[in-house]
Amino acid sequence: MKEKDNRPVFLNPLVTNLPIIGVSSILHRISGFAVFVIFLLLVWLFDRSLTSEDEFLKLVQDMNTLFLLKLLLFFISLGLTYHALIGIKKLTSEFFGVGEELKSGNRISWVYNILFVFLSLFLLVRILF
Repeated sequence: MKEKDNRPVFLNPLVTNLPIIGVSSILHRISGFAVFVIFLLLVWLFDRSLTSEDEFLKLVQDMNTLFLLKLLLFFISLGLTYHALIGIKKLTSEFFGVGEELKSGNRISWVYNILFVFLSLFLLVRILF
């Protein structure tokens, strides 16, 4: 008779069929790390804008004309928006018990992810065009 192997098993999240709750939880953690890193960039931009009026006007002009900077601001906004939305979903789940069952949790996760898609389209139009 073969003994049970007690070694840890690596589960590939790309192969495992996670429910949407799990996917949104993983993406929430990734966006949280991105928000932490992005915060340093935003503090630097804020410091640069406060050095003088000329620097502020140059920064505003760069944000209005440079496509790469607009694209960077769009992705920063996406990360902040996703992290805030899914954070609100998690808080409503924790404090009010909304979506504690698998079926209702999947529904609420889909609602928040669809809301994120609409908000990202709004941000795309507002920032890039």
